[in-house]
Amino acid sequence: MADDPCKLFFALRPPPKMATELDRLRADIRRRMGLTGRAAPQRRLHVSLASLGAHAAIPEPLVRRAADAVSGLHAPAFALAFNRLGTWGRGAGARPVVLWGDDGVIGAELLHGTLRQALAAAGVRSGRSAEIAPHVTLWRDTRETPQRFVAPVGWRVEEFVLLAAIRGQGAHEVLGRWRLGG
Repeated sequence: MADDPCKLFFALRPPPKMATELDRLRADIRRRMGLTGRAAPQRRLHVSLASLGAHAAIPEPLVRRAADAVSGLHAPAFALAFNRLGTWGRGAGARPVVLWGDDGVIGAELLHGTLRQALAAAGVRSGRSAEIAPHVTLWRDTRETPQRFVAPVGWRVEEFVLLAAIRGQGAHEVLGRWRLGG
């Protein structure tokens, strides 16, 4: 349900050095544009891959089934690169300002498909959409950040994680992590 405080999802997380670089990029853009919207904490930067829904608390049986479903997954490591920046969405209120990419996100799209297939084969629901637009939310703002190309920023993805985002905690709890092949 929409009011449930715990959201479970598979994701990619930037390594610490890249998270720091994303933080610097974010601060520089916000300073140059005079933006003041709320920035996502560095420890919560991620690329969502597949949702396991919202829950009242961490559903341990679902976590175990999902972990079992992806434990035998064979997928290669890949390079991830974002080359666009801008505000997503419409309407009033604070909207996300995100980094997304063109060809540099193909590996994330393929991993998303592989995850969805493994979860479906195990009878684990994995959200509504079969398509994703890999992105990193940098901040939310009521002011529009015009879409633009930026110098590519990214990292080599060597693992994916299962995260629990619990409203009010300000951090994501890592419930599992899986290595990708060479």
